[in-house]
Amino acid sequence: MGLHIKGCNCSKGHKNRMVKLFVQLNGGLGNQLFQYAIGRALALRNNVELVLDIVGGFTRDFQYKRKYELGRFSSLEFDIATRWQQAVPVCYRIKNKLWMNNSCFYQGYLFVDFYVEKKFIFHQALASRVITRNTWLLGYWQSPKYFTLYAALLRRELMPQHPVGDNYGALAALMLQSDSVALGIRLYEESRNPGDHALTGKLKTAVEINGAVDKLRKLKPQGRFFVFCTHRAPELAKLNLPHNTIFVTPDDGYTDSVSSLWLLTRCKHHIFTNSSFYWWGAWLSHAVHNPEEQLIFAADNFINVDGLCEHWGTF
Repeated sequence: MGLHIKGCNCSKGHKNRMVKLFVQLNGGLGNQLFQYAIGRALALRNNVELVLDIVGGFTRDFQYKRKYELGRFSSLEFDIATRWQQAVPVCYRIKNKLWMNNSCFYQGYLFVDFYVEKKFIFHQALASRVITRNTWLLGYWQSPKYFTLYAALLRRELMPQHPVGDNYGALAALMLQSDSVALGIRLYEESRNPGDHALTGKLKTAVEINGAVDKLRKLKPQGRFFVFCTHRAPELAKLNLPHNTIFVTPDDGYTDSVSSLWLLTRCKHHIFTNSSFYWWGAWLSHAVHNPEEQLIFAADNFINVDGLCEHWGTF
């Protein structure tokens, strides 16, 4: 058995502990949250055990060197895959490489099923799947449609705790006291080809972002902007921002990703480019603010075409 992470158990009835749903984590914090969310939702619906592989998806991440980050969330409920269990997807990938068989979304074997995300869309067949034996999910699964029924539960489980540090608390108070706007800009500067992370092959330009900023400023003239980015990039100077804008970047002392996610949830309104991290900031903010009073504009070039909530605007 893996290590069990205790949290609130909201499943109904007795879990089938003989059947396990395995999810391999990979990518940054935003992607890991999506992977947990789909796993938690499918495990609850099928009353099976959720097991996370927190190692295998990061061993080959030589370019970005990302790591497991969900350990900071105290209310999650899952087991951690053992070394023997972690070997299962390794064997699966070796077999597919040897047999040149990498195109199937679903592959069933004698004792285990695999779902591998080949197209970045919402897969209804997976969402409605009745899980009766051990199953592995390999992919990003960046669509809220997988966990709509469990949105309230997930907003409780995935809400970061109040961070340590006066700078975070003071900034959060300012966000809650004002008509705050989180502007999340992801430039993928660490990537060899930043356009690979966008559906269109191109990131949003300053002109396109300014269109969304100007629209929100007209609707909310008293809006106070808080700019989130991985660094104080020169591109940020091209944005039409109010003089009282505050920058929330590692260069400004906000170096912790989980704490920055918590700050995003304190903001009432959101504008963000194609980043799963900023997506979660907006989605989790519904637990803090009245969604009917929020304005949210998301970039329309997310890789997963089913990745945005229907009531969000796009640019």
